[in-house]
Amino acid sequence: MKDFQKTVKVLVADDSAVYRKLVENTLGSEEYSVILAKNGLEAVHLLTEHRPAIVITDWEMPDLSGLDLCRQIRPLGGTYTYIILLTSNNGKDQIVKGLAAGADDYLTKPFHAGELLARVGVGRRIVDLHEELDTKNSLLEELALTDSLTGLPNRRAVEQWSVRELGGAVRHGFPFWAVIADLDHFKAINDNHGHAAGDFVLKGFADVLRANTRASNVCGRLGGEEFVIAMGHVSKQNLETAIERIRRQVEGEQFVFNGAILRVTASFGISGFQGGEAPGFDDLLRDADSALYAAKRTGRNRIQFAC
Repeated sequence: MKDFQKTVKVLVADDSAVYRKLVENTLGSEEYSVILAKNGLEAVHLLTEHRPAIVITDWEMPDLSGLDLCRQIRPLGGTYTYIILLTSNNGKDQIVKGLAAGADDYLTKPFHAGELLARVGVGRRIVDLHEELDTKNSLLEELALTDSLTGLPNRRAVEQWSVRELGGAVRHGFPFWAVIADLDHFKAINDNHGHAAGDFVLKGFADVLRANTRASNVCGRLGGEEFVIAMGHVSKQNLETAIERIRRQVEGEQFVFNGAILRVTASFGISGFQGGEAPGFDDLLRDADSALYAAKRTGRNRIQFAC
């Protein structure tokens, strides 16, 4: 349940000590934490330090005007900041100029305390809506990069990571590997025990990959019973040792589902790059896939490097 009693930070920038005090007294409740700035430059410093949700700024200040402050706030990333301009000029041209500079609202001096509270309340609701939207967008982005069954990164996420890592491999000359793993005779599990049992095995296999993948590398699910591991900074010999460890662990694993003991093995195709012009990640996957099929043709439950 959303907490509507959370304290909201409000930065007040005004070179008038009287108006600073008036705003502070008006907002003097547990709902608001008021931060006071005597001028625009101090406001910029406090803005960076406290990241307030709402800024109330005088239009005319000797060093940095309220419009200048608006223009500095708007390019900042992160949570949305709601800006209210205090002005002695209520001319339409001036108001339009302030809104165009990035202000969300304005209030004419001298202001009515109730009106200030009401406008700050609007700002609070707008900031809350932005926070909710940011949270939902972050969740959607995470879901777009995650395989829903296993919780592993999906192909898109692995590809994004690998493209960045391949650039580093070119610049610094370290090896980079793409490994495709495929469960052998997986269709038989679905046919004999049902798709729920198949999903259980896929999640168990994903757990094995996750447990054997360093934090500096990545593993994910391509789809079906195919998975991928992308690894950098490791020699061919050490890579083969790591994949062989996974192969043996899967071979010896017992997946117990509804009282039935399910066993599977996996085949692995590996392609790599070190030095020269980097291939595309899709090219590495294609070569690893060819090696995987060679492993399948020559007996399964084995590791095969691309030529």
